[in-house]
Amino acid sequence: MADAAQGLRAVFGETVFARYVAGNAVSLVGSWTQRVAVGWLAWELEGSPFWLGIVAFADLFPTLLVGPFGGLLADRLERRGILLTTQSLLALQSLTLAVLTLTGRMSISVLVATNAVQGLLVGINQPARLAYIPTLVRRRRLASAVAVNSVVFNVARIAGPALGGLLIAGFGTAAAFFANTASYLVFILALLRLPLARQPVRPRGGWFSELREGMALVLGRGALAPVFTMVVAAGVLLRPVAEFLPALAAGVHGGGAGAFALLTAALGGGAVGGGLWLASRPPQDELSALFGVQLAGGAALLLLLASPGLWYAVAAAFLCGAAFAGIGVTAQSLLQKRVPVVFRGRVLALYGLAMRSGPAIGALLAGTLAEGLGLRATLAAGGLLELLLLGFLLRRRRQFGRRLETLAPGTD
Repeated sequence: MADAAQGLRAVFGETVFARYVAGNAVSLVGSWTQRVAVGWLAWELEGSPFWLGIVAFADLFPTLLVGPFGGLLADRLERRGILLTTQSLLALQSLTLAVLTLTGRMSISVLVATNAVQGLLVGINQPARLAYIPTLVRRRRLASAVAVNSVVFNVARIAGPALGGLLIAGFGTAAAFFANTASYLVFILALLRLPLARQPVRPRGGWFSELREGMALVLGRGALAPVFTMVVAAGVLLRPVAEFLPALAAGVHGGGAGAFALLTAALGGGAVGGGLWLASRPPQDELSALFGVQLAGGAALLLLLASPGLWYAVAAAFLCGAAFAGIGVTAQSLLQKRVPVVFRGRVLALYGLAMRSGPAIGALLAGTLAEGLGLRATLAAGGLLELLLLGFLLRRRRQFGRRLETLAPGTD
């Protein structure tokens, strides 16, 4: 425990990074607060699950569309400047939602349009946000910094919806949008006190040729292809279980809202615990660690589905959350350390897209197959496929390691 506390103190001892974490945490809580408010407002306006899906799609699709170009911008332009610009525009978007809601001028079409604008801005913001982190810490503490960033995200994912619910219940939906606007301003003030990211100097080709260069690293026989294969596999085969916790709580364990809350809290608590563990004890060999947490994730998912009672399922959900966080932390840490600085924005953009779209695609596939196969059988098939894939990849572990050694990352 003493070593763990010392490891956390060391990374927070990096004053610039601690300042970033504080501002980022406030901003993420605000973002999750707004997400809940947008969903509630869509339901108030139309009372239709169809429109809930449309509003969610309006946020996701533009991010997928512009994400690769956001990565290219993160490699071409100064990253703090990108963050300041996108955070300012996101604050304006949130303020627009607040004013339109407060004045009674909101409609479902306007809500869809403003959510699409948010998706576009996030697609540009996210790669720069990820690629900026190595600027803020010394290289030996980069893995811990990535883990802390993951913990902040998972805590915000729990705290943001809770805050959103309280604001909506006590003051109305507009209050949640105003709160998110304020959270962006806090992050902007923090960014203004942070250093510029030094941009690599290199000859520039055309936009599409540079996009192809980034894609070449992660596809086919590219050095990073095994890492992305594991990230995508975990997203599609393992992480969708989070979307089906209501069905597991009620349909499998015969519980109600309380059982669902227990499973959700266990999954989130495991993610926070796993992130803190990795922040205090960052792995030296991220590729081996990635294999380990992927195996743990597949095993924990099967344990969750085989649990004979609710409390066994709660314990297994905690292990799932820890493993899922471990997959994200170790994969991102490997990319931050190994990817040459001139490619980092583009590669991290693709990583962000994989992490965001994989669970959505997996949930869609699992929900469709579960109609015929049953939910437990469908999710268990995903866990078994994950373990089989890892067995196949483990046979080529040394070859993958040699590929990664061909990369020569620069310094920030």
